[in-house]
Amino acid sequence: MFKNFKKLKYNKGVTLVELLVVIFIFVIISGITIFNYGRFNTSLSIQNLADDIALSVRKAQGYAIGVHSTTGGTFTIGYGIHFTVNPSFVNNVYSGTNKSFILFADMGNASTSTQDKMYNYDNACGTPAIGNECLEALNITSTDKISGIKYYTTSLIDGSTGFPGATMDVVFKRPNPEPVFCYKTAIGNPSCDYSLNISYVQIILLSGDGSGTTKTITISNSGQISVSS
Repeated sequence: MFKNFKKLKYNKGVTLVELLVVIFIFVIISGITIFNYGRFNTSLSIQNLADDIALSVRKAQGYAIGVHSTTGGTFTIGYGIHFTVNPSFVNNVYSGTNKSFILFADMGNASTSTQDKMYNYDNACGTPAIGNECLEALNITSTDKISGIKYYTTSLIDGSTGFPGATMDVVFKRPNPEPVFCYKTAIGNPSCDYSLNISYVQIILLSGDGSGTTKTITISNSGQISVSS
């Protein structure tokens, strides 16, 4: 009886092999979870940015159609979003970079004072005026960035290839929900080539974590806005 009790007592517990197996399984599960969490964060970050840009374009469209008033009670102006792949400030923060995009009111340029359906900037933001049209500068606070600007005429053209300062203005003018596209090969060009007859524009976003994850915001000349991988 006593011997059986001792035998039972020494059979209880966990062997070293069993403990190592449990630890090994735990490490594998933890590694998979951490890896997938990192991918999830990357996907969520760039998706949120794409959604923010799409909503900002929709906001400009809504402002134009809804006759949004600027300072001074002007109701007849257009609204747009300014994009660039330029990695640094050319003149100042309000020129835009690949880490920001700008909501602007088409007040007109300083030389002609006419609404020219493109972005004109100076050194301030928040109170649009002739020659200084920035209404809101929206900074990209994540590691993601605007990596490309493409437009479709008879074929899809990467307008940022070879033009690191390329810009695209998407402008809406009441009463039309359809945008006007203003493409320039560099910030500060005096005019747009409206003869391109662009069918749609794509703004390409690139994740900053090195994974190569991209998102595309497509804006068609019918006023439709979509986000895709």
